[in-house]
Amino acid sequence: MNKRLALPKNIEFWLANARIRFFRLSYREKLLICLFVAALLGVWFSSQMNRHGVAKNEITTANFRAREDGKQLLQLDETARNYNDLIQDINLGELPSVNEVNARIDNMIRKYGFGDFKINPPKSNGGNPLTFHTFTIDLGRANYNKLIEFTNDIKTSLPYVSLRQITIQAQRRTPQFLDVKLELKSIEYTP
Repeated sequence: MNKRLALPKNIEFWLANARIRFFRLSYREKLLICLFVAALLGVWFSSQMNRHGVAKNEITTANFRAREDGKQLLQLDETARNYNDLIQDINLGELPSVNEVNARIDNMIRKYGFGDFKINPPKSNGGNPLTFHTFTIDLGRANYNKLIEFTNDIKTSLPYVSLRQITIQAQRRTPQFLDVKLELKSIEYTP
């Protein structure tokens, strides 16, 4: 029961014609045609592998993101509970407004005698019920000891203001003085 694959008449004609022409070719021509067909198949196979590799990478990335999103959704209630617990621990009445923080920082800078300073306008990230404000302060010709005292005073007298970043660079002409850039972050209750 050897069944032959049933092909339409036109295809059988063209295959028979191609087979006859192929066997009439010289050995060298047959070899070149086989190499050409093998090269075409290699290019096609390489293209297919590349497409499948890209698709597999995209599927893996999508699955990873889906797993991470699923974890976040599962932890959403716990995160909200933790957030509410932390909010209850904060005495919202003690949180200063952006203007109060700005005024206190200005008074502290003047108290420590930093003559060459600039307080940039605060950048705010609004939220409900808390808004976060970022202050950047440039101090020129600062003394190292006064700078240490100043940052310690900020930590103690402004408990809801955190020192996020400090950049210190010695001045070239007078290395005993420093150019300092401070980044402070404060919380404001905005019901």
